[in-house]
Amino acid sequence: MTIVGLAIVIIVVAGVIGYYLTIPTTPAIKDTLVMGTTDSVETNLDPAHAYDYFGWEIIRSLGAGLIDYEPGATGPGDIVADLATSWSVSSDGMQWTFILRQGVKYDDGTEFNATHVKYTFDRAIGMADPNGAFVGIGFGDIIQDVTVVDTHTVRFDLATPYPFFLTLIAGQECVMVDPKYAPMHGSSWNATDSIFYTEGDPRASNPVGLGPYTLASWTRTGGKDQSMKLVANPNYWNASAGIPKTKNIIIQFYQSSSTLTLAMENGEVDVAFRQLTVTDINTMKLNTNLHVWEGTGTFVQYLCMQERYWPFNETKIRQAVGAAINRTMIVNTVFQGQAQKLYTMIPIGMSYHKDVFQNLGDPNYTRTQELLAGYGFNATHKLEFDLYYETTGHYPQSQQQAQVLKASIEASGVITVNLQSLEWPAMGSARNAGTMEAWIYGWYPDYLDPDDYIQPFMQTSGQTWLNINYSNPEMDQLIEWARGNTTDSVRNTLYGQIQDLMIIDCPEIPIYQGSAYAVTSLKVKGVYLDITQNWRHWLLYVEQ
Repeated sequence: MTIVGLAIVIIVVAGVIGYYLTIPTTPAIKDTLVMGTTDSVETNLDPAHAYDYFGWEIIRSLGAGLIDYEPGATGPGDIVADLATSWSVSSDGMQWTFILRQGVKYDDGTEFNATHVKYTFDRAIGMADPNGAFVGIGFGDIIQDVTVVDTHTVRFDLATPYPFFLTLIAGQECVMVDPKYAPMHGSSWNATDSIFYTEGDPRASNPVGLGPYTLASWTRTGGKDQSMKLVANPNYWNASAGIPKTKNIIIQFYQSSSTLTLAMENGEVDVAFRQLTVTDINTMKLNTNLHVWEGTGTFVQYLCMQERYWPFNETKIRQAVGAAINRTMIVNTVFQGQAQKLYTMIPIGMSYHKDVFQNLGDPNYTRTQELLAGYGFNATHKLEFDLYYETTGHYPQSQQQAQVLKASIEASGVITVNLQSLEWPAMGSARNAGTMEAWIYGWYPDYLDPDDYIQPFMQTSGQTWLNINYSNPEMDQLIEWARGNTTDSVRNTLYGQIQDLMIIDCPEIPIYQGSAYAVTSLKVKGVYLDITQNWRHWLLYVEQ
């Protein structure tokens, strides 16, 4: 029993004063919490390969990195120790040294040390998975070498003094792997290098093992997630502090927001997270038995166009489509005002944000018509293309977004949009294969710096994962200068130039910036929806 406070109660009986202590106790916590979601793991739970929101959140529940963000973080300064207890940087910013926590063990009992840090980064950088974060973010360009100084000290030597390095290392892709479950096959990537789902063997389905939870079960049918069970890891380094709060977390996957909402209202789940429609959220706000949580929004949604072939290998055609997007219609119709119009890839509220796409139009159908007229398109001979969206709840209200976006673009009178739908894993495969003409995609932050919303999308080496085949040497150079400069005024100028060039090239077209929502029963605590967008399973609990 934990004593949380003492209360002195005074009783007067027949003129005699008596005292006794009441000892309130911490409320009991249920052993099991059930979470419902429409999201799913896109590919796998290997940090060297996975590059999707839900996959990353499961990886972070099963593993640990050198550092992390404190719950409720408001910016890049809110970094706390995890597997590293302290860190320092050289005066020139070229070397970062981390002192590791001692006595930490993987879930199989193997003691963690500096060799595991080097192995994790060498493996992921060496694999160079074209669809993974290490290529997408450019770790191989950032980190020159990882050196084991001693058993509990590791040093990173950088190519240049990157100003965002510390916040980068706090990302889920930097979760440590266990060499027993994460083999290093070779110096170049192939599909067999990553660890994928193994039916009936949850331990073989993930290569981590230092986190607050272990993966007790994972069921997929036809590549679609059905259920997961996370069980508290007795070897977790912070277990003595009562982390994780809940012993078992069961995750149930639902086909739609409506079925997830019904499960929440019927008490079948304790938590509903990703993705609920605005209508469902507003309805549940009126339910006195439920709590709707709203968090900081650094999620952005944007339009991609495949530049490998006609018609989107033509810059002016991409500009024409961009000029036909009515953001007001999307924000007000789909999200009922619970989103913000976005005119650049850098989120509102983040440094160097510049509303450049306002200059293209919102919408400007005259401009669309003029640009397309140069290619012979008009009201009787329209530009026609397929627009893809996902159907499995990874993004909020994807179908409605697509329908309104279609109506917005077609209102130009010179474009026909054919909607196509794919389940989330299939959409990732189609993206990799380059078979979609245009598609709606979204982004959650890897690290809290404007670079994270620019480099993975616009630098030739970075946007390999997105596979839109955009390339501009001028853009590459500007991004490289911005990444390697630590002076705020210089970075501000460079990111202004980057965004000015973005409206000319239209590699992607920003649409809106959304917020994060979760719904729980009134007894659920430990929900944090902060600027990192991280979902911390290990802090959730249900009071009994």
